[in-house]
Amino acid sequence: MIGYIDNGAPRTVILGAHFDHLGYGEDGNSMLRTGEKLIHNGADDNASGTAALIELARILKGSKSKNSNYLFIAFSGEELGLYGSKYFTEHPTVDLSTINYMINMDMVGRLNDSTKSLAVGGFGTSPAWATVIKPNEKKLPFLIKIDSSGTGPSDHTSFYRKDIPVLFFFTGQHKDYHRPTDDAERINYDGELLIVNYINNLIGSLNKQNQKLAFLKTRETQMSMAPFKVTLGIMPDYTFSGSGVRADGVTEGRPASKAGIKAGDVIVKLGETVVTSMESYMQALNKLNKGDKTKVIYKRGEETMESDIQF
Repeated sequence: MIGYIDNGAPRTVILGAHFDHLGYGEDGNSMLRTGEKLIHNGADDNASGTAALIELARILKGSKSKNSNYLFIAFSGEELGLYGSKYFTEHPTVDLSTINYMINMDMVGRLNDSTKSLAVGGFGTSPAWATVIKPNEKKLPFLIKIDSSGTGPSDHTSFYRKDIPVLFFFTGQHKDYHRPTDDAERINYDGELLIVNYINNLIGSLNKQNQKLAFLKTRETQMSMAPFKVTLGIMPDYTFSGSGVRADGVTEGRPASKAGIKAGDVIVKLGETVVTSMESYMQALNKLNKGDKTKVIYKRGEETMESDIQF
C-alpha cells in the first residue's frame, strides 16, 4: 500500500512499516507452543508501526516545508522474509537515485514506562544522522540506544542493500512478541505519540539542512529469516547495548528455562561460541542441532553462572 506526497522536490523521503503479521501462526513463527489455533493480532508487531506511518502521513501532508517529497509504504510479507520491501526495491515506483533516506517503524508501541528506551538502528548509514540524533540530549522524553548497522530483520534492510541511508525505530521485545496476547490494550499510546513527534521533528531538521545524505556501509547484522534448527526459548532484548544477549523474557518449558536462565540474565557464551551480540548469538544457534547437549554461560548481575543445556 503506497501513498505519495509530491512537493515537486528533487529528493524523496520514504517512510515504511509492515502491516502483515502471523495470522494463526501457520508458518511456524509463533512463540505459542501449545498447538492452539489462535489469531495473532499483532498490535505492536506491527499495527503500531502502521499507525505511526498513517499519522506521519497526516502530519507531513500539512507541513509547510516542501523540500522533500514523501513516499509512505505499508509492506506485506515482512514476516516471511521482507518480501514486500525487497519487491519494491527491485521494482521501484520512483527513481531510487532520488531517494534521500528511508525510515522504518517496526514495533514502536511498547515504550517501557520505567526504562523509556528507544532503539534506533541504521545510525552508521550516513554521517548526517549524527547531526540530528543526539542520544545524550537531556530534554528527550526517552533514552535513545543507537545501533550503527543498516541491516536487521525488518524492511529497512532492503533499502540499505540499495545504498540508501536508513533508520530503524523499535521499542523492544516483550513477552507478547509473536503471541496471541500482542493486543491493543497493551500498547503505550502516549509513548508512541512521543516517537511519532520525534520522527517528525527529525524529518523537519533534515529538511532545513536541505542536503542529499551521504551513504555509508556498515557492519552486517546477519539475521536469517528462516527458522533455526533449535531455539533457546528466550526473547532477546534488542535495546540492550552491553556485551552479550540479554533475555527480556524466557519461555517456560524451553531449553533456557530448563537450564535455569531467567529474564534479565545476559548470555555470554553458548557452546563454543562467545556471545557478544545478536549476530554471534545466532551464529551459535546455527551450529546446534536438535538433541545436542552443550553448556551456556550467562551473567546474573555481577555473578557469572554456567548451566548444562539440551536442545
